[in-house]
Amino acid sequence: MDKYSLESYERVRMTKCRPAEIAEVDPDLREETFVTVTAEQGKAMPALTGKTLLKVRIPETMEDPLRAESAMRSLAACFFQHPLVIGVTLSAGGSETWRMRLWDAVSDAFAPKRIYVPVNDGGLLDDALKRGWMGGLLAEIGNNALDTCEAFAQQNAQQLYKRFPVLVRREGEEKNAAGYAEQWHALAVENIPDARVGFRIALRRLTYPRELSSGGFAPMRFWWTNRGPSYCHGKTEVRLRLEKAGKTLQIPLQDRPEHIPLADRVHNEIVKLPQAAPGTYRLEYGLFDETGKALPLCNEGRTGDGYYPAGEMCLDDRQRPEYERLWESYSPDGYYPLFDPRVPGT
Repeated sequence: MDKYSLESYERVRMTKCRPAEIAEVDPDLREETFVTVTAEQGKAMPALTGKTLLKVRIPETMEDPLRAESAMRSLAACFFQHPLVIGVTLSAGGSETWRMRLWDAVSDAFAPKRIYVPVNDGGLLDDALKRGWMGGLLAEIGNNALDTCEAFAQQNAQQLYKRFPVLVRREGEEKNAAGYAEQWHALAVENIPDARVGFRIALRRLTYPRELSSGGFAPMRFWWTNRGPSYCHGKTEVRLRLEKAGKTLQIPLQDRPEHIPLADRVHNEIVKLPQAAPGTYRLEYGLFDETGKALPLCNEGRTGDGYYPAGEMCLDDRQRPEYERLWESYSPDGYYPLFDPRVPGT
């Protein structure tokens, strides 16, 4: 054991779980493609069959603001709660004042759906950021992706992927669209089948005491990593549970990360364990979005409901009140917070 490792700082014996990692998520679980579907008031409502960016179309002939906003609300009533709609964008011509009013109406009518703004519309992008309804960036590639690259530079939008998801759609014959989509940290793409986009999150390591008390406290340290190329945007929730003989017990956590970056992320928490009969339990973890849907991770052993194995947890009847304040006497991160032992399990 290295003298600078986390173990050198332990006050109690710890279980070190290193979940098996995989390079890529199962293709059947990945949701890295979308389709754009146009919806217009007075026309047949389109059928949605997959992850969808809804393009609301307002004809240029509809110059009456009240009629346009009424049409927007009617479309929103049909789609704003649809689970397949990942976001909304707008197709409308006319003056800049007219278009800005329509975009404001879209943001009001379809909340809380994300509103995706075309990266090449600098005035709209600036307005959306100032007004606070910006939901994401829509990057469209024609025959030359350098035009979109120039739009990113002109709007100073290169770093916005850290705050908002990016959708990339190919509309032309650009052959290297996949490379540009990765370069722009796309969360999902349309018409780019060979693109590597989306997040690649894995739990690298989990530590907790070897001996724990039923109904007591457990100092736990999570080490997550996201190998990208995209951030994971939106509210998420880490869940833990104990399983034994078909019975499961939830362990409540405070960890609800947003905008999981392209980096390692350590979270330390002292959790309250449920009352349970003494014994050895299977420990499982999962990452869920704000709707409760399990997110796919780059770890092995996924269960049907989105949990992954994290070793075993042993509970007994002995009281250990010192665990509640264990980290007041030392730092759980040690000297090197991201020291990674070469041999799994050590």
